[in-house]
Amino acid sequence: MKQALTKRSFLMATGSAGAILFAAGAVGALPDVWGWGLFLVTMLLLVAGLIAAGFLFCSRLFDTVALKSTCAWLLILGAAGYILAVSALGGYYTHEALAGRLDWKWIVFGPFALAAIVLLDSGIYKVIVERNMPTYRRFGHLVARRDSDPDAMRRTLVDDVVLHRTLLSVSGFRWLKHTLIFWGFALMVVVEGVAVVVRDGMPAFGHPELWALDHPMRLAIDFSFDAFGLMSMAGCVMALVWRVMVNGTEEQKYTDTPTAMFLFLVLFSGFIVEALRIQSLPADPALALSFVGYALAAVLDPAAKVLAGVYEPLWLIHVIGSCLFIAYVPAKRLIHSCATPLGRMMHSQKGLLEAKRNSVISGLMRNQP
Repeated sequence: MKQALTKRSFLMATGSAGAILFAAGAVGALPDVWGWGLFLVTMLLLVAGLIAAGFLFCSRLFDTVALKSTCAWLLILGAAGYILAVSALGGYYTHEALAGRLDWKWIVFGPFALAAIVLLDSGIYKVIVERNMPTYRRFGHLVARRDSDPDAMRRTLVDDVVLHRTLLSVSGFRWLKHTLIFWGFALMVVVEGVAVVVRDGMPAFGHPELWALDHPMRLAIDFSFDAFGLMSMAGCVMALVWRVMVNGTEEQKYTDTPTAMFLFLVLFSGFIVEALRIQSLPADPALALSFVGYALAAVLDPAAKVLAGVYEPLWLIHVIGSCLFIAYVPAKRLIHSCATPLGRMMHSQKGLLEAKRNSVISGLMRNQP
């Protein structure tokens, strides 16, 4: 009960602070540098929290109690900081839109992105944490860091999370489609995060030149985003082909056609939006680095005048679709991309599993008449 009250109080305090920041931004009392400053601090907190988690689970360095507390607080403060940053930026962009200095479509992105991330985080928490909490309450006292095997944890992290070697041993085709979708999408999200900072955040700190069309940073981001998006789209096509190949067989239970189709449409709409944006710009060799959008722009060039009017609504459809897909992740098989590797990492801890088995056997022996 006390923990629930503390959690509720923390959420209420964060929500109240976010509302104040939004109101301050909406009336013009809070410049965008505040929101972007909070955003950058949030990213640092979350990265530091993940590094602390890495030390906690993949090494025996540092004091366990202090490291667990540090990891938890860094991640909690990072999550709260994200809400505050989005609130501050949402208020600022609302003020700019009302003043006629910003297009209304940008106001849509913040609330939808925040809602999507909240639903994603809560869904992952329910699947990975809440479902396993009864087991942890029963056997948590047996989980001692001194009995862990950091080498096995790191090895499993590389084999099953990074390289997916277990899936490769089952099927090369399934491994390739899964790897293309998983790493293509994950790296695309990372690149988009960097693009947000460079495109929108750095100008607030006085560095707008980083997003110039011919700047190396912009060129690298444009090329990487298209490359990783194309990877993920190729994986989706392979997933849809594989669904047809295994229809009516035992392997059909491993397919997830709705997710593959959903992600493909989100990515394809993004590339169409990119193509329409390229069509509206003066010719420049640097645009060719966005090679997928550039090629589509050439294909769609005969219909450029007709398509010019659909850019705005299609941009909204793509943004809303992207946010809906992020919120959709915990609802279908895609969540196993997070849950399954974590399960394999835990099963690599033979000492902890042996302690759990011994506890179960001891309990059964004690209950015998």
